[in-house]
Amino acid sequence: MIAQKSSILLVLVLAGCILLAGCTSSGPSEAPKTPMPTPSPTTLPPTPEETMAPEPGEELTIFDGPVTEPPAELDVSVSAQKDPVYNKITAVFDGGKGQQLLQSIMVRVTTADGVTSEQPLPPNRGAEVMFDGSKGADRVQAAVYYKNGASYLILDQKVGQTRGIIATATPTIASAPEQSSGGLYEGPVTQPPQNLVVLVDIIKDPVYRVITATFRGGHGQQLVKTIQVHALLSDGSEVTKDLASNTGSIAEIQGTSGNDKVQVIVFYKNGEQYKISEKVFGPRG
Repeated sequence: MIAQKSSILLVLVLAGCILLAGCTSSGPSEAPKTPMPTPSPTTLPPTPEETMAPEPGEELTIFDGPVTEPPAELDVSVSAQKDPVYNKITAVFDGGKGQQLLQSIMVRVTTADGVTSEQPLPPNRGAEVMFDGSKGADRVQAAVYYKNGASYLILDQKVGQTRGIIATATPTIASAPEQSSGGLYEGPVTQPPQNLVVLVDIIKDPVYRVITATFRGGHGQQLVKTIQVHALLSDGSEVTKDLASNTGSIAEIQGTSGNDKVQVIVFYKNGEQYKISEKVFGPRG
């Protein structure tokens, strides 16, 4: 019996020791965990921005640039006039030193009401093209194209009811010569009544300085008695030439390298007379 109690006691002691050992000993330590590297945010290749193509605008042409004077060896001129009655615009090629080097000429007219039209002008001296103008101030431009590939805008002017003067990149012209003291050439330009209207073109060659008057006809052509072209030249001399009243008739006066004033006086069979034009032309026309 004692032996049995001793065995039980021994078992209890052993159980107590085992239990005590389990309470006091620390459990197996866990190995320190190595922190996982935080993945860097993936940098994606830049997505190309969607660039919107610019809306196609109006294409610029030579007519959108300034008037430019060609070199002396390419010099040519174009002049324009407007019929004061029918508003017809006429552009005329006046020739020049570079005439033989021209390939083509293009004339553009933009009327006061916004209508734009273009026509080629043959590069032959005296050639002309006609446009329908408006009752307001219309814009006339002329671009010249040469065989060597060069091109220039040589004319850009407004024409109203009377003939316009050529516009080039020429420096400002000095004041005009004093007007003749003769009463016939004094006073303002006056247009005759519609039944007596005639047109006379005046140009000055920019190279040879020759002043040319050309009769263009008109309602009053059959009623004209005579036409006088009077030039007061920069050297103080005065020259007067008669111009026949036949369409296409011309009268020429040798101008100077300065400012020359040209007047046109029309005498009618009924005794009336009118100074229908008075222009000042510089060295280049």
